[in-house]
Amino acid sequence: MTIIVWLFAFLFIVPPIFSPDFGVWMTPEFLDQHWIKIVFLCPIGFCLLWIWFKTGYTIQNNFIKIQYGPFKKEIKIDEIHSIRETKNPFTAPSLSMYRIEINYGKYNTIQISPKNIDEFIYELEKRNSNIQIKKI
Repeated sequence: MTIIVWLFAFLFIVPPIFSPDFGVWMTPEFLDQHWIKIVFLCPIGFCLLWIWFKTGYTIQNNFIKIQYGPFKKEIKIDEIHSIRETKNPFTAPSLSMYRIEINYGKYNTIQISPKNIDEFIYELEKRNSNIQIKKI
């Protein structure tokens, strides 16, 4: 995940600024302007960096607080009914392939990747002993 995020951030920021003719730009001629490429591509690259540097999970009181770049979410620990480890590569607020899938509420699911998965699960179990843990 590190390679993917940094590679795309680099490709969205550096070539439009320093090498505007780099790559294949299949745009109409009036959009093939240096400043237009910077205006549209650089924010995407900076958003990727924002996600990289501002992804984290904290347990405070009875909530898991998830921050993923500009996005924030809170999950009540009392609503969690199961947790399982997964290596699902699809979109989730996580920067690793080693994730936990948290099922909460009636049909809600989220995947996160805390640095120390076992310790994170232990802290959740201390706050809600009804959580079912499913190991791979």
